[in-house]
Amino acid sequence: MVRRIGMTVLLAAAGAMLASCASFEPNPLLGRWAMASPLAPGLVLGTYEFRRYTMTAFGVTQDVEYSVDGNNVLVIPEGIGIGIEVTIDEDGKARLNDPVTGGLLTLRRLRS
Repeated sequence: MVRRIGMTVLLAAAGAMLASCASFEPNPLLGRWAMASPLAPGLVLGTYEFRRYTMTAFGVTQDVEYSVDGNNVLVIPEGIGIGIEVTIDEDGKARLNDPVTGGLLTLRRLRS
């Protein structure tokens, strides 16, 4: 009886761990980034900070949702409905893919 209860608890814990791993979606965009443009080399145009449920840009924090597909992240600010597409590169940089800037703006990861 005690052995059966122990096995049930162990299986339940293992199932919960597997379920949490299956729903875990890493977000490569989380962290602080400096925005730059090739039109103004060396000039930081502003900073972005992406957290689990918020984004801070130019000193303004707003709630966001993320849709992650590999190195492509869609950032959807709450209430606006228009998302920001970001592609993360291997070299610690990212590209903003939006129609306004034509993909000219880049982000460089900042160390904490």
